[in-house]
Amino acid sequence: MARQQNNKWTVEQRYRRIEDISDSQKSEMIRNRGLDAGYPNYHIAPAFGLLNDPNGLCYFNGEHHVFYQWTPVGPVHGMKYWYHLSTPDFIHFTDHGIAIHPDQYFDSHGAYSGGAIVEDDKALLFYTGNQRDENWNRIPTQCYATLDKSGVLEKKGIIVENSAYTEHFRDPKVWKQGDDYFMVVGAQTQNLKGAMVLYHSQNLTDWVHKGPIHTSYNDFGYMWECPDFFELDGQAVMLFSPQGVSTSTSYDLKNIFSVTYLIGDRLNLDSMELEGEQSIQQPDYGFDFYAPQTYVDELGRRIMYAWVGLPDIDTPSVKHEWAGMLTLPRELHVQDGFLVQKVVEEITALRNEGIALKGDFELPSKSFCLTIDANVKDFSIELSNRLGEKITFTGSDTEFTLDRSKMSELYAEEYGLVRKAPRLLASTQQIEMYIDQSVIEIFINDGKHTMTSRFFIHELSSIKVSSTTEAGSFKPTYYSMKSITGLGQP
Repeated sequence: MARQQNNKWTVEQRYRRIEDISDSQKSEMIRNRGLDAGYPNYHIAPAFGLLNDPNGLCYFNGEHHVFYQWTPVGPVHGMKYWYHLSTPDFIHFTDHGIAIHPDQYFDSHGAYSGGAIVEDDKALLFYTGNQRDENWNRIPTQCYATLDKSGVLEKKGIIVENSAYTEHFRDPKVWKQGDDYFMVVGAQTQNLKGAMVLYHSQNLTDWVHKGPIHTSYNDFGYMWECPDFFELDGQAVMLFSPQGVSTSTSYDLKNIFSVTYLIGDRLNLDSMELEGEQSIQQPDYGFDFYAPQTYVDELGRRIMYAWVGLPDIDTPSVKHEWAGMLTLPRELHVQDGFLVQKVVEEITALRNEGIALKGDFELPSKSFCLTIDANVKDFSIELSNRLGEKITFTGSDTEFTLDRSKMSELYAEEYGLVRKAPRLLASTQQIEMYIDQSVIEIFINDGKHTMTSRFFIHELSSIKVSSTTEAGSFKPTYYSMKSITGLGQP
Protein backbone atom coordinates (compact mmCIF):
# COMPACT_ATOMS: atom_id res chain seq x y z
CA MET A 1 0.00 0.00 0.00
CA ALA A 2 1.10 3.56 -0.69
CA ARG A 3 0.62 4.42 2.96
CA GLN A 4 3.61 2.28 3.90
CA GLN A 5 5.97 4.16 1.62
CA ASN A 6 6.10 7.19 3.91
CA ASN A 7 6.71 5.22 7.10
CA LYS A 8 10.43 5.26 6.31
CA TRP A 9 10.68 9.02 6.89
CA THR A 10 12.30 10.07 10.16
CA VAL A 11 11.35 13.27 11.97
CA GLU A 12 14.73 14.75 11.04
CA GLN A 13 14.12 14.02 7.36
CA ARG A 14 10.61 15.46 7.42
CA TYR A 15 11.73 18.70 9.01
CA ARG A 16 14.54 19.52 6.63
CA ARG A 17 14.29 22.90 4.94
CA ILE A 18 14.28 23.62 1.26
CA GLU A 19 17.87 24.87 1.56
CA ASP A 20 18.81 21.31 2.50
CA ILE A 21 17.63 20.00 -0.88
CA SER A 22 20.19 20.16 -3.67
CA ASP A 23 19.33 21.31 -7.18
CA SER A 24 19.98 17.80 -8.42
CA GLN A 25 17.52 16.37 -5.86
CA LYS A 26 14.88 18.87 -6.95
CA SER A 27 15.48 18.00 -10.60
CA GLU A 28 15.17 14.31 -9.84
CA MET A 29 11.87 14.81 -8.00
CA ILE A 30 10.52 16.88 -10.89
CA ARG A 31 11.68 14.24 -13.38
CA ASN A 32 10.00 11.50 -11.36
CA ARG A 33 6.81 13.50 -11.06
CA GLY A 34 6.85 14.01 -14.82
CA LEU A 35 6.64 10.24 -15.28
CA ASP A 36 3.29 10.11 -13.48
CA ALA A 37 0.37 9.89 -15.91
CA GLY A 38 -1.90 10.83 -13.01
CA TYR A 39 -0.53 14.36 -12.65
CA PRO A 40 -3.39 16.80 -13.39
CA ASN A 41 -3.70 19.30 -16.23
CA TYR A 42 -6.32 21.75 -14.95
CA HIS A 43 -6.01 21.37 -11.17
CA ILE A 44 -3.41 23.08 -8.99
CA ALA A 45 -0.77 20.58 -7.88
CA PRO A 46 2.83 20.90 -6.62
CA ALA A 47 5.86 20.56 -8.87
CA PHE A 48 7.15 18.11 -6.25
CA GLY A 49 6.61 17.41 -2.57
CA LEU A 50 3.32 17.58 -0.70
CA LEU A 51 0.51 20.09 -1.14
CA ASN A 52 -2.21 20.21 1.50
CA ASP A 53 -4.48 22.96 2.86
CA PRO A 54 -5.41 26.00 0.76
CA ASN A 55 -4.34 29.13 2.64
CA GLY A 56 -4.68 32.91 2.47
CA LEU A 57 -7.34 32.97 -0.24
CA CYS A 58 -8.17 36.54 -1.28
CA TYR A 59 -8.83 38.88 -4.18
CA PHE A 60 -6.02 41.42 -4.19
CA ASN A 61 -4.41 43.79 -6.67
CA GLY A 62 -6.72 42.71 -9.50
CA GLU A 63 -6.15 38.97 -9.09
CA HIS A 64 -7.26 35.93 -7.14
CA HIS A 65 -4.46 34.85 -4.80
CA VAL A 66 -4.11 31.22 -3.80
CA PHE A 67 -1.60 30.04 -1.21
CA TYR A 68 -1.21 26.46 -0.09
CA GLN A 69 0.68 24.40 2.45
CA TRP A 70 3.79 22.90 0.86
CA THR A 71 6.35 20.41 2.15
CA PRO A 72 9.20 20.54 -0.39
CA VAL A 73 11.41 17.73 0.94
CA GLY A 74 9.06 15.08 -0.40
CA PRO A 75 5.46 13.83 -0.50
CA VAL A 76 5.22 13.75 3.29
CA HIS A 77 3.98 16.00 6.09
CA GLY A 78 6.94 17.86 7.52
CA MET A 79 8.34 21.39 7.37
CA LYS A 80 5.50 23.53 5.97
CA TYR A 81 5.81 26.61 3.79
CA TRP A 82 3.17 28.82 2.18
CA TYR A 83 3.38 28.56 -1.61
CA HIS A 84 1.86 31.40 -3.65
CA LEU A 85 -0.02 31.58 -6.97
CA SER A 86 -2.19 34.29 -8.47
CA THR A 87 -4.58 34.41 -11.41
CA PRO A 88 -6.96 36.89 -13.04
CA ASP A 89 -9.23 34.15 -14.43
CA PHE A 90 -8.45 30.74 -12.81
CA ILE A 91 -6.85 29.66 -16.10
CA HIS A 92 -3.67 31.73 -16.51
CA PHE A 93 -1.55 31.68 -13.37
CA THR A 94 1.54 33.48 -12.11
CA ASP A 95 3.76 31.28 -9.96
CA HIS A 96 5.30 33.44 -7.21
CA GLY A 97 7.06 30.59 -5.41
CA ILE A 98 7.32 30.49 -1.62
CA ALA A 99 5.59 33.33 0.21
CA ILE A 100 6.08 32.40 3.88
CA HIS A 101 9.23 30.63 5.03
CA PRO A 102 9.47 29.04 8.51
CA ASP A 103 12.43 31.26 9.40
CA GLN A 104 11.52 32.83 12.77
CA TYR A 105 11.52 31.32 16.25
CA PHE A 106 7.70 31.37 16.37
CA ASP A 107 7.33 29.40 13.11
CA SER A 108 10.58 27.44 13.30
CA HIS A 109 8.81 24.12 12.69
CA GLY A 110 6.37 25.24 10.05
CA ALA A 111 4.14 28.02 8.80
CA TYR A 112 0.77 26.35 9.30
CA SER A 113 -2.61 27.14 7.77
CA GLY A 114 -4.60 30.37 7.93
CA GLY A 115 -6.55 32.94 5.96
CA ALA A 116 -6.30 36.49 4.64
CA ILE A 117 -8.07 39.82 4.39
CA VAL A 118 -7.25 42.79 2.17
CA GLU A 119 -6.83 46.26 3.64
CA ASP A 120 -4.96 49.48 2.79
CA ASP A 121 -3.46 48.13 -0.45
CA LYS A 122 -2.05 45.08 1.33
CA ALA A 123 -3.03 41.47 1.79
CA LEU A 124 -2.87 40.55 5.48
CA LEU A 125 -1.93 36.90 5.87
CA PHE A 126 -2.81 35.18 9.13
CA TYR A 127 -1.24 31.84 9.96
CA THR A 128 -0.24 29.52 12.78
CA GLY A 129 3.40 29.55 13.77
CA ASN A 130 4.42 26.02 14.70
CA GLN A 131 7.28 25.87 17.20
CA ARG A 132 8.71 22.82 18.99
CA ASP A 133 10.77 22.91 22.15
CA GLU A 134 13.69 20.61 23.02
CA ASN A 135 11.24 17.93 24.18
CA TRP A 136 9.25 18.20 20.93
CA ASN A 137 6.32 19.86 22.68
CA ARG A 138 4.33 22.01 20.28
CA ILE A 139 4.00 25.75 20.94
CA PRO A 140 1.37 27.14 18.54
CA THR A 141 0.77 30.86 18.11
CA GLN A 142 -1.34 32.88 15.69
CA CYS A 143 0.76 35.22 13.59
CA TYR A 144 0.37 37.57 10.68
CA ALA A 145 2.31 39.04 7.79
CA THR A 146 1.62 41.66 5.14
CA LEU A 147 2.05 41.35 1.40
CA ASP A 148 2.20 44.55 -0.64
CA LYS A 149 1.39 45.06 -4.30
CA SER A 150 5.02 44.71 -5.31
CA GLY A 151 5.19 41.26 -3.72
CA VAL A 152 7.18 42.21 -0.62
CA LEU A 153 6.20 40.14 2.42
CA GLU A 154 6.80 41.41 5.96
CA LYS A 155 6.18 39.30 9.04
CA LYS A 156 4.51 41.18 11.89
CA GLY A 157 4.97 38.39 14.43
CA ILE A 158 2.71 36.85 17.06
CA ILE A 159 -0.75 38.33 17.68
CA VAL A 160 -2.42 35.56 19.72
CA GLU A 161 -0.74 33.17 22.14
CA ASN A 162 -2.34 29.99 23.40
CA SER A 163 -3.68 30.45 26.92
CA ALA A 164 -6.74 28.22 27.11
CA TYR A 165 -6.37 25.20 24.85
CA THR A 166 -4.19 22.17 24.29
CA GLU A 167 -1.34 22.26 21.76
CA HIS A 168 -3.98 21.78 19.05
CA PHE A 169 -4.70 25.45 18.40
CA ARG A 170 -4.36 26.52 14.77
CA ASP A 171 -5.69 27.74 11.42
CA PRO A 172 -6.84 31.36 12.04
CA LYS A 173 -9.48 32.85 9.74
CA VAL A 174 -10.08 36.61 10.06
CA TRP A 175 -12.84 38.90 8.82
CA LYS A 176 -13.72 42.54 9.36
CA GLN A 177 -17.14 43.73 10.46
CA GLY A 178 -17.44 47.52 10.56
CA ASP A 179 -14.40 48.73 12.47
CA ASP A 180 -13.94 45.43 14.29
CA TYR A 181 -11.85 42.40 13.42
CA PHE A 182 -12.85 38.87 14.30
CA MET A 183 -10.81 35.69 14.17
CA VAL A 184 -11.89 32.07 14.48
CA VAL A 185 -9.28 29.47 15.38
CA GLY A 186 -9.57 25.68 15.36
CA ALA A 187 -8.92 24.33 18.83
CA GLN A 188 -9.05 21.43 21.23
CA THR A 189 -10.46 22.33 24.63
CA GLN A 190 -8.91 21.17 27.88
CA ASN A 191 -11.52 18.41 28.07
CA LEU A 192 -10.29 17.25 24.64
CA LYS A 193 -13.24 18.41 22.55
CA GLY A 194 -13.11 20.19 19.20
CA ALA A 195 -14.18 23.83 19.04
CA MET A 196 -14.27 26.92 16.84
CA VAL A 197 -13.06 29.70 19.12
CA LEU A 198 -13.52 33.42 18.55
CA TYR A 199 -11.23 36.40 19.12
CA HIS A 200 -12.00 40.11 18.71
CA SER A 201 -9.72 43.05 17.96
CA GLN A 202 -9.98 46.70 16.99
CA ASN A 203 -6.40 47.16 15.82
CA LEU A 204 -5.09 43.72 14.64
CA THR A 205 -2.54 43.75 17.44
CA ASP A 206 -4.55 43.33 20.65
CA TRP A 207 -6.99 40.42 20.57
CA VAL A 208 -9.61 39.50 23.17
CA HIS A 209 -10.45 35.83 23.66
CA LYS A 210 -14.24 35.38 23.59
CA GLY A 211 -14.26 31.59 23.79
CA PRO A 212 -15.86 28.80 21.74
CA ILE A 213 -18.91 29.46 19.57
CA HIS A 214 -21.83 27.62 21.17
CA THR A 215 -23.74 25.10 19.07
CA SER A 216 -25.53 21.80 19.67
CA TYR A 217 -22.31 20.07 18.61
CA ASN A 218 -20.01 20.92 21.51
CA ASP A 219 -19.18 17.20 21.86
CA PHE A 220 -18.37 16.48 18.23
CA GLY A 221 -14.89 15.06 17.84
CA TYR A 222 -11.60 15.83 19.53
CA MET A 223 -10.41 18.65 17.22
CA TRP A 224 -11.91 21.07 14.68
CA GLU A 225 -9.43 22.06 11.98
CA CYS A 226 -9.52 24.78 9.33
CA PRO A 227 -12.49 26.76 10.69
CA ASP A 228 -14.27 29.31 8.52
CA PHE A 229 -17.14 31.59 9.45
CA PHE A 230 -19.00 33.78 6.97
CA GLU A 231 -22.38 35.27 6.17
CA LEU A 232 -23.97 34.36 2.84
CA ASP A 233 -27.42 34.93 1.40
CA GLY A 234 -28.72 36.20 4.72
CA GLN A 235 -27.44 33.23 6.73
CA ALA A 236 -24.46 32.56 9.01
CA VAL A 237 -22.25 29.60 8.09
CA MET A 238 -19.72 27.70 10.19
CA LEU A 239 -17.49 25.49 8.00
CA PHE A 240 -14.93 23.21 9.66
CA SER A 241 -13.11 19.87 9.52
CA PRO A 242 -13.82 17.80 12.66
CA GLN A 243 -11.56 14.95 13.70
CA GLY A 244 -12.70 11.89 15.62
CA VAL A 245 -16.31 11.69 14.42
CA SER A 246 -18.16 8.92 12.60
CA THR A 247 -21.69 7.55 12.15
CA SER A 248 -23.36 4.24 11.43
CA THR A 249 -25.32 5.66 8.49
CA SER A 250 -24.51 4.75 4.89
CA TYR A 251 -23.56 8.30 3.96
CA ASP A 252 -22.09 10.49 6.65
CA LEU A 253 -18.58 10.88 8.06
CA LYS A 254 -17.01 7.85 6.38
CA ASN A 255 -13.50 9.18 5.83
CA ILE A 256 -10.68 9.18 8.36
CA PHE A 257 -11.56 12.89 8.78
CA SER A 258 -14.52 14.71 7.28
CA VAL A 259 -15.79 18.22 6.54
CA THR A 260 -19.03 19.62 7.96
CA TYR A 261 -20.98 22.86 8.10
CA LEU A 262 -23.65 24.47 10.23
CA ILE A 263 -26.08 27.08 8.91
CA GLY A 264 -27.78 29.48 11.31
CA ASP A 265 -29.57 32.81 11.32
CA ARG A 266 -26.73 34.77 12.90
CA LEU A 267 -23.83 34.63 15.32
CA ASN A 268 -24.76 36.40 18.56
CA LEU A 269 -21.50 38.03 19.63
CA ASP A 270 -22.77 38.56 23.18
CA SER A 271 -23.99 35.05 23.94
CA MET A 272 -21.48 33.45 21.51
CA GLU A 273 -24.35 31.35 20.16
CA LEU A 274 -25.11 30.41 16.57
CA GLU A 275 -28.78 31.37 16.59
CA GLY A 276 -31.31 29.49 14.49
CA GLU A 277 -28.90 26.61 14.07
CA GLN A 278 -29.86 23.85 11.62
CA SER A 279 -28.67 20.24 11.65
CA ILE A 280 -25.05 19.64 10.78
CA GLN A 281 -24.31 18.61 7.20
CA GLN A 282 -21.36 17.66 5.05
CA PRO A 283 -20.66 19.32 1.70
CA ASP A 284 -18.81 16.41 0.10
CA TYR A 285 -19.42 12.64 0.14
CA GLY A 286 -16.32 11.50 -1.74
CA PHE A 287 -13.09 9.91 -0.54
CA ASP A 288 -10.74 12.91 -0.66
CA PHE A 289 -11.99 16.34 0.46
CA TYR A 290 -10.61 18.32 3.39
CA ALA A 291 -9.64 21.73 4.81
CA PRO A 292 -11.86 23.98 2.65
CA GLN A 293 -11.42 27.75 2.82
CA THR A 294 -13.50 30.56 1.33
CA TYR A 295 -13.09 34.20 0.32
CA VAL A 296 -15.03 36.93 -1.47
CA ASP A 297 -13.87 38.26 -4.84
CA GLU A 298 -14.44 41.60 -6.58
CA LEU A 299 -17.79 40.42 -7.94
CA GLY A 300 -19.04 39.57 -4.46
CA ARG A 301 -18.82 35.83 -5.05
CA ARG A 302 -18.06 33.55 -2.11
CA ILE A 303 -15.46 31.15 -3.58
CA MET A 304 -14.10 27.99 -2.00
CA TYR A 305 -11.05 25.81 -2.57
CA ALA A 306 -10.38 22.56 -0.69
CA TRP A 307 -7.56 20.05 -0.47
CA VAL A 308 -8.08 16.89 -2.53
CA GLY A 309 -6.49 14.68 0.09
CA LEU A 310 -6.68 13.72 3.74
CA PRO A 311 -4.32 13.70 6.72
CA ASP A 312 -2.65 10.34 7.41
CA ILE A 313 -3.55 8.95 3.98
CA ASP A 314 -0.89 8.52 1.31
CA THR A 315 -1.95 8.09 -2.31
CA PRO A 316 -0.05 6.07 -4.95
CA SER A 317 1.39 9.32 -6.35
CA VAL A 318 3.92 9.41 -3.49
CA LYS A 319 6.16 7.06 -5.46
CA HIS A 320 6.42 9.85 -8.03
CA GLU A 321 7.60 12.36 -5.40
CA TRP A 322 4.39 14.40 -5.17
CA ALA A 323 1.08 14.35 -3.32
CA GLY A 324 -2.03 16.47 -3.05
CA MET A 325 -3.87 18.97 -5.21
CA LEU A 326 -6.60 21.56 -4.84
CA THR A 327 -10.19 21.26 -5.98
CA LEU A 328 -11.49 23.48 -8.71
CA PRO A 329 -12.66 26.86 -7.36
CA ARG A 330 -16.33 26.64 -6.40
CA GLU A 331 -18.86 29.45 -6.01
CA LEU A 332 -21.08 29.03 -2.95
CA HIS A 333 -24.67 29.94 -2.14
CA VAL A 334 -27.06 29.05 0.66
CA GLN A 335 -30.23 27.56 -0.77
CA ASP A 336 -32.98 25.50 0.88
CA GLY A 337 -30.78 24.96 3.93
CA PHE A 338 -27.82 23.67 1.92
CA LEU A 339 -24.42 25.12 1.06
CA VAL A 340 -24.71 24.86 -2.73
CA GLN A 341 -21.50 24.53 -4.77
CA LYS A 342 -20.86 25.25 -8.44
CA VAL A 343 -17.58 25.42 -10.33
CA VAL A 344 -16.84 29.08 -11.09
CA GLU A 345 -18.00 30.17 -14.52
CA GLU A 346 -14.48 30.91 -15.77
CA ILE A 347 -13.59 27.20 -15.84
CA THR A 348 -16.06 26.60 -18.70
CA ALA A 349 -13.58 28.41 -20.97
CA LEU A 350 -11.35 25.33 -20.67
CA ARG A 351 -13.96 23.16 -22.39
CA ASN A 352 -13.54 22.12 -25.99
CA GLU A 353 -16.49 21.26 -28.22
CA GLY A 354 -19.01 18.86 -26.71
CA ILE A 355 -19.62 15.31 -27.93
CA ALA A 356 -22.87 13.50 -27.13
CA LEU A 357 -22.15 10.10 -25.56
CA LYS A 358 -23.96 6.82 -25.90
CA GLY A 359 -22.68 3.41 -24.86
CA ASP A 360 -18.89 2.89 -25.02
CA PHE A 361 -16.60 5.78 -25.90
CA GLU A 362 -12.84 5.75 -26.41
CA LEU A 363 -11.37 8.67 -24.51
CA PRO A 364 -9.33 11.09 -26.66
CA SER A 365 -8.17 12.78 -23.43
CA LYS A 366 -8.04 11.83 -19.75
CA SER A 367 -8.74 15.44 -18.74
CA PHE A 368 -12.37 16.15 -19.47
CA CYS A 369 -15.75 17.28 -18.22
CA LEU A 370 -18.95 15.27 -18.42
CA THR A 371 -22.37 16.89 -18.10
CA ILE A 372 -25.37 14.64 -17.66
CA ASP A 373 -28.98 15.71 -18.09
CA ALA A 374 -30.62 12.98 -16.05
CA ASN A 375 -34.34 12.39 -15.87
CA VAL A 376 -34.03 8.70 -15.07
CA LYS A 377 -34.16 6.59 -11.93
CA ASP A 378 -30.92 4.75 -12.58
CA PHE A 379 -27.75 5.19 -14.59
CA SER A 380 -24.13 4.08 -14.64
CA ILE A 381 -20.90 5.80 -15.70
CA GLU A 382 -17.82 3.61 -15.84
CA LEU A 383 -14.24 4.79 -16.41
CA SER A 384 -11.97 1.90 -17.28
CA ASN A 385 -8.89 0.58 -19.04
CA ARG A 386 -8.50 -2.41 -21.36
CA LEU A 387 -7.87 -4.73 -18.41
CA GLY A 388 -11.27 -3.94 -16.94
CA GLU A 389 -9.85 -1.95 -14.04
CA LYS A 390 -12.34 0.81 -13.35
CA ILE A 391 -14.10 3.34 -11.18
CA THR A 392 -17.89 3.48 -11.36
CA PHE A 393 -20.41 6.20 -10.54
CA THR A 394 -24.04 5.10 -10.41
CA GLY A 395 -27.38 6.63 -9.56
CA SER A 396 -30.60 5.06 -8.33
CA ASP A 397 -33.86 6.70 -7.36
CA THR A 398 -32.60 7.13 -3.78
CA GLU A 399 -28.79 7.47 -3.82
CA PHE A 400 -25.55 7.95 -5.71
CA THR A 401 -22.64 5.52 -5.39
CA LEU A 402 -18.95 6.00 -6.20
CA ASP A 403 -17.10 2.66 -6.30
CA ARG A 404 -13.31 2.53 -6.62
CA SER A 405 -12.90 -1.09 -5.48
CA LYS A 406 -11.66 -2.18 -8.92
CA MET A 407 -8.96 0.42 -9.50
CA SER A 408 -5.48 -0.52 -10.71
CA GLU A 409 -4.04 0.62 -7.39
CA LEU A 410 -6.00 0.45 -4.16
CA TYR A 411 -5.18 2.42 -1.02
CA ALA A 412 -6.79 3.43 2.29
CA GLU A 413 -8.80 0.22 2.04
CA GLU A 414 -9.40 0.18 5.79
CA TYR A 415 -11.72 3.17 5.30
CA GLY A 416 -13.76 1.50 2.58
CA LEU A 417 -13.76 1.50 -1.20
CA VAL A 418 -17.33 2.71 -1.78
CA ARG A 419 -18.95 6.04 -0.95
CA LYS A 420 -22.65 6.86 -1.11
CA ALA A 421 -24.66 10.08 -1.11
CA PRO A 422 -28.42 10.61 -0.85
CA ARG A 423 -30.25 11.52 -4.04
CA LEU A 424 -32.35 14.53 -3.13
CA LEU A 425 -33.83 15.12 -6.57
CA ALA A 426 -35.49 11.96 -7.82
CA SER A 427 -36.33 13.42 -11.21
CA THR A 428 -34.50 15.89 -13.44
CA GLN A 429 -31.13 17.31 -12.53
CA GLN A 430 -27.90 18.12 -14.30
CA ILE A 431 -24.89 16.31 -12.92
CA GLU A 432 -21.40 17.63 -13.69
CA MET A 433 -18.27 15.49 -13.49
CA TYR A 434 -14.77 16.93 -13.80
CA ILE A 435 -12.13 14.26 -14.45
CA ASP A 436 -8.47 15.22 -14.62
CA GLN A 437 -6.10 12.25 -14.98
CA SER A 438 -6.44 10.95 -11.40
CA VAL A 439 -9.01 13.19 -9.74
CA ILE A 440 -12.78 13.31 -10.09
CA GLU A 441 -15.15 16.01 -8.82
CA ILE A 442 -18.84 15.20 -9.12
CA PHE A 443 -21.57 17.80 -8.55
CA ILE A 444 -24.89 16.19 -7.65
CA ASN A 445 -28.30 17.28 -6.36
CA ASP A 446 -27.91 20.53 -8.31
CA GLY A 447 -24.78 21.36 -6.33
CA LYS A 448 -26.16 20.66 -2.87
CA HIS A 449 -23.58 17.88 -2.59
CA THR A 450 -20.34 16.89 -4.27
CA MET A 451 -18.21 13.74 -4.38
CA THR A 452 -14.48 14.49 -4.68
CA SER A 453 -11.93 11.69 -5.00
CA ARG A 454 -8.58 10.59 -6.29
CA PHE A 455 -8.59 7.46 -8.44
CA PHE A 456 -5.82 5.39 -10.00
CA ILE A 457 -6.44 3.51 -13.25
CA HIS A 458 -3.42 2.68 -15.39
CA GLU A 459 -3.85 3.75 -19.02
CA LEU A 460 -7.42 4.90 -18.62
CA SER A 461 -8.93 4.47 -22.08
CA SER A 462 -12.72 4.42 -22.17
CA ILE A 463 -15.97 5.57 -20.66
CA LYS A 464 -19.22 3.63 -20.69
CA VAL A 465 -22.56 5.30 -20.00
CA SER A 466 -25.84 3.46 -19.61
CA SER A 467 -29.32 3.54 -18.12
CA THR A 468 -31.90 0.76 -17.84
CA THR A 469 -34.78 3.15 -17.23
CA GLU A 470 -37.02 3.12 -20.29
CA ALA A 471 -38.94 6.28 -19.49
CA GLY A 472 -37.22 9.64 -19.17
CA SER A 473 -34.01 10.89 -20.72
CA PHE A 474 -30.31 10.40 -20.07
CA LYS A 475 -28.02 12.72 -22.04
CA PRO A 476 -24.28 12.70 -21.21
CA THR A 477 -22.02 15.14 -23.05
CA TYR A 478 -18.21 14.89 -23.13
CA TYR A 479 -15.90 17.93 -23.26
CA SER A 480 -12.14 17.53 -23.39
CA MET A 481 -10.47 20.18 -21.23
CA LYS A 482 -7.54 22.48 -21.92
CA SER A 483 -4.79 22.88 -19.33
CA ILE A 484 -4.30 25.77 -16.97
CA THR A 485 -1.05 27.65 -17.58
CA GLY A 486 1.74 29.40 -15.72
CA LEU A 487 2.47 26.99 -12.90
CA GLY A 488 6.24 26.84 -12.60
CA GLN A 489 8.79 24.48 -11.14
CA PRO A 490 10.54 25.91 -8.08
